[in-house]
Amino acid sequence: MNQIWNFFFDMLSSAGISKIWAEAGAGGVCALAVLAAAVSVSFAMDVFVRKLIVRKVDGSRHREKAMGFASAARRFVFAWILSAWLPGCFRGVLAAASPAAVVLEIAAIVLCASAVSAAIAWLQSVARVKTGDKTFSSKTFAQVAKIVVWSIATIIATATLMGKSPAFVLSGLGALTAVLMLIFREPILGLVAGVQAGQNDMVRLGDWITMPKYNADGTVIDIALTTIKVQNFDNTVTMIPAAALLSDAFINWRYMSVSKGRRIKRPVWISVTSVRELDEAERVALVGKGLLKDGDRPVSNLAAFEIWLRRMLKTEETLSDELTCMVRQTEAGDTGIPVEVYCFTKTRDWEEYEAIQTEIFDRIFVTVPKFGLRVYQRTGDKT
Repeated sequence: MNQIWNFFFDMLSSAGISKIWAEAGAGGVCALAVLAAAVSVSFAMDVFVRKLIVRKVDGSRHREKAMGFASAARRFVFAWILSAWLPGCFRGVLAAASPAAVVLEIAAIVLCASAVSAAIAWLQSVARVKTGDKTFSSKTFAQVAKIVVWSIATIIATATLMGKSPAFVLSGLGALTAVLMLIFREPILGLVAGVQAGQNDMVRLGDWITMPKYNADGTVIDIALTTIKVQNFDNTVTMIPAAALLSDAFINWRYMSVSKGRRIKRPVWISVTSVRELDEAERVALVGKGLLKDGDRPVSNLAAFEIWLRRMLKTEETLSDELTCMVRQTEAGDTGIPVEVYCFTKTRDWEEYEAIQTEIFDRIFVTVPKFGLRVYQRTGDKT
């Protein structure tokens, strides 16, 4: 650039133009050359990125992120060329330490950080699709990387504005450590929670989680640096602090969804006043109805019901024969005798699971009266 400036300056001086106007003319020509070079290089880079990289990107979201990176990179290259060469075009007017030169340099730093952030966002979108964020949240690490990039850019820009080295600015941050820790408390806690959650495989995108403290019961749709976004089953959205994953209890139903079956654990409350000893005639009648077998010798009508219920569950094709399947009595209370069904369905699909559970208990409620029993109902129960 010096050679070009000297060439035009000498040419204008030899033409009889005064020194001031010769310097201005040489500076103007050089400025036009720098501007043309900046436009040409940034345009060429934009074409290169779009034609050779963006065109090969799959998916509209990836392409959008790649286009964002291409635009940010073009702006950075344009600003960098201007900040590097334009001050030299106007000697004595636009010196390296002049406010205009400092503004150009700071603009280049900011646009560089913007381009790097756009590249991080693009890589994060690719990582999210490739890995499915199964073992870690790529968005969390991308946000941390962006914070680091912008922190570095802020330090360099501050040093440039002050006319000092970045080391000088860093040395002055020691006194502000407590303030910075307070300002970045949530991102730091979120980063720790994200790393812990990733290492321990606590939560992934698409998991069904329940967190009563935050009224969250639904699917995880986003994992960010400071928040976890849960879409509840009523289509509302709950925002949970990421740090709450470590400090508060929550239920992750993913392990149920990948297990061999889904559990049914529900009691039928039998009225105590309807339980009586089973005589031989009643036993024979139940055998005739196919509710008992000849070898069954239950003591009471409740025991007979439990024998039938246990046999029915064992022969139900929709229930898993690999997992626990039993009928049990738990402690009686003021609502009757609880006869609990404990078994697992073969399917884990929610709709199918509810249909199977409903069908089993419909059959139970219809069959209970055949044993001379009553399902307890607090209001209107016969005594």
